[in-house]
Amino acid sequence: RLVSDWSSDVCSSDLASSSGGGGGSSSSGRDAGIANCLEGISCSTPGEACTSSAGAQCTCNGPPGSAILSCNVIRTGGSTGTNSGGGAAGSGGATSSGGGSAAPTGGISAGASGTATGGQQAGGSGGSSEVGMACTGTALWGTGNGDVQLVVDAGQKGQAWNRFYEKGVALDHANTILTTAYGRNAQAALKKGHDQAGFQYIRFHGILNDDIGVYSESNGTAAYNWTRLDQVYDAIAAAGMKPIVEISFTPSALASTSKVQTALWYNNKSPNISKPKDWTKWEAFMAAIVQHLETRYGAAEVRSNWFFEVWNEPSWMYEAGDDGYNELYAHTSKGLAAGDSQIRIGGPAGSAGESPGLISGLVSYAKSNSLKLDFITFHSYANDNNAKVADANAMLSFYDSISNTISSSKFTGTVLNDEFGSSYDTVVTRDNEVAASFIAKTVHLIGTASKAGPPSMYAWWALSDLYEEFDTGTATAFREGNYGLLLKGDPAVPTSFDVAKPAFNAFRLLHMMGDTLISTTGGTTSDGVNAAATASSDGSAVQILVYNHVAGGTADSSKASQVKLTVNNIPGTGALKIRHYVLDRGHANAYQTWVGLGKPANPSASQWTQISSAAELCYFETTATGTSWSATYAQNVYGVSLFTVGR
Repeated sequence: RLVSDWSSDVCSSDLASSSGGGGGSSSSGRDAGIANCLEGISCSTPGEACTSSAGAQCTCNGPPGSAILSCNVIRTGGSTGTNSGGGAAGSGGATSSGGGSAAPTGGISAGASGTATGGQQAGGSGGSSEVGMACTGTALWGTGNGDVQLVVDAGQKGQAWNRFYEKGVALDHANTILTTAYGRNAQAALKKGHDQAGFQYIRFHGILNDDIGVYSESNGTAAYNWTRLDQVYDAIAAAGMKPIVEISFTPSALASTSKVQTALWYNNKSPNISKPKDWTKWEAFMAAIVQHLETRYGAAEVRSNWFFEVWNEPSWMYEAGDDGYNELYAHTSKGLAAGDSQIRIGGPAGSAGESPGLISGLVSYAKSNSLKLDFITFHSYANDNNAKVADANAMLSFYDSISNTISSSKFTGTVLNDEFGSSYDTVVTRDNEVAASFIAKTVHLIGTASKAGPPSMYAWWALSDLYEEFDTGTATAFREGNYGLLLKGDPAVPTSFDVAKPAFNAFRLLHMMGDTLISTTGGTTSDGVNAAATASSDGSAVQILVYNHVAGGTADSSKASQVKLTVNNIPGTGALKIRHYVLDRGHANAYQTWVGLGKPANPSASQWTQISSAAELCYFETTATGTSWSATYAQNVYGVSLFTVGR
């Protein structure tokens, strides 16, 4: 499983012969004769190692028997590789092979205080290393007033910058962490999401589905098999993340009817969504889940850091619908609390249309029946309630409305949005640069303009195109509408694994923001250019996020606004180093490179090299002196810039 930019010979996963983390029979041991470090090799003791054919040392993560390997040697494809998390890489895949980025669509101009260095640096983030690589082409630094004037005052500090957007991300369903219909699993995506974007929690459906196989009955007596459930949560721990344990769906042996939700394909294993046939058995099952997890991962860990969420969008994922949800919540929460009354339990995880009624009803019902309700969850997509695709202002309006609903219900616990996106439909704006500027604007508005303050979590749906809610077919590259931040890739081409879409790169840029908001003027919350700026806690640098977004996703991304950015009262003394990270139609954009190649459904290895290289973040760089700096540059429509200014 990767960090970023491996050469193809490192810790190759041989996924065609591996179930993808499913407890293979091979022994890892310290056997240097193992040709490759394979996913699915069980480790009897954490720290046991094998050596890949390239000589990379791979070690076991997680509890004994976790079947998780991670490679602790990172190889780069030339001088442009990155390791953005500082964490171990794994055996599940690799991303881009390095190389140049797409040619720039417009240069950057600098005021009199800045002169171009022209140097090309490469490296990775994490520890003392750096993010991204130098953009190809010449950065043209100059002067000019621009169409938009943005002024940042580093001396005027405000509230803390809230990283609510990093607290979580979604994955399709539990079994994709172990194996998928597409020849790979999502463990590498988990690692990359954590290391490069800072994602802390992962949420997914179907941990109780028959493909995980926890529950069965023999002569009417319940039997539990924790093997694959453990492998799922071990993989999450190995990636450095924590789970939202979504209690879904109904094991067939405990189901009251044969009702399945065929809209959830799940590799031809559509889940049962009926009521449990026996609430007593269901409650006992819930208690057993909690007790098992605490035995394996520690009671303090599960109590303090895990969330237990009851179901998902019951209007269509529960046979009894919204009307039956409170009954489901009552029995599920009672069972979970019987396992340990100190764990965190919540719901109702409704879609935008059902959330107001579900939330009000659940809060009232929980109070009336003395049920444990520690957190509220809801979902929001830009085009909910007939709004436009990629409408960030609609996201803010809906969140303000839901906040009012929650406040009116007198609920004072934690609030989580554990699904959001630019559209609930499979549309191309999820794959291209539109999603990047939508993410930047939505995070900015929810984080700074929401009336109630941001929720504790705002989790993008979804992390990976290794996605089985429906059959996405044999295409290994863009489908122009898949939900993931990372491409599924070709199992035969390691450089194709988990290549970043522009949306993922937006989260990477947001991950580089500092700790405290600083004053920013200019820009607009309507369509067009706006900005947010932060300062690092140690005073060493300021970061300015600039985006140019238009709701609807149909504007011409080859057009640009000329922006003059001025930063005043920059702390410290000595030379300034300024970097301008560019994410737009022509930079850090694997999608547009794929389009330029003729939209191959299954790119060749050489085409994958171009696509994966184009996905890497890149920057222009200059130096300056003094405490003020200005630049004029072209900010493309559906583009995002991050300026880092420091000593």
